[in-house]
Amino acid sequence: MESNGVIYYVTAPGIDVDADLLMKFNRAIQFKELDLPVAEGEIEQATLEGKYLVTRAGKWTWITIIINQKPSRFTREAIHSFSIKFENRYGREIKHLYTKFKGDISVFKRASDTRESVDGIIDEVFHLSLTLPHKLGFPTGKKLDKTTKKIWQLAEDLAHKTRGKILLGNLFSEARKEFGYDNKDITDSIWALIEANYLMPIPLDKL
Repeated sequence: MESNGVIYYVTAPGIDVDADLLMKFNRAIQFKELDLPVAEGEIEQATLEGKYLVTRAGKWTWITIIINQKPSRFTREAIHSFSIKFENRYGREIKHLYTKFKGDISVFKRASDTRESVDGIIDEVFHLSLTLPHKLGFPTGKKLDKTTKKIWQLAEDLAHKTRGKILLGNLFSEARKEFGYDNKDITDSIWALIEANYLMPIPLDKL
């Protein structure tokens, strides 16, 4: 809020930065063409260049999601969660960004043993890495239930057919077709495999 402009942004994996859109967004903020929320915790919705904007006001920052589709309840819940986590973990850096830290936003990228980087918090809340292809990970020995075990075996079969790259959407579709499980059971099982490192995202620079 102090700079009244965009100081930090992240795009989903595989999505190029739209510099023109960011410039127009920044201009809309500077010239008060967007209705930004005022009270802490308040959320406002707007459109810009055919995109949907959802903005939440924190104590010191505005957090905005720019998406192609109409925002859902999850969008609002996610932005609320991220805004609180970000300001709780980086409150000191935000308050002193233009004094002690001299405007250096790299302070948000530094992870430590006790604190994730901002990008880490983003993935923790929005799960952007789920859009990346995944590969077979290193089973930790964690016991899997019957449903999850079957989906893991299916993932192994898919990996052999696709040179090691597994799209989670394809795994979901194949599991539903192969086993006829409930959508929630499949989703929960895939998530369990990811949490236990049975499936791991492939970084863009490794694709």
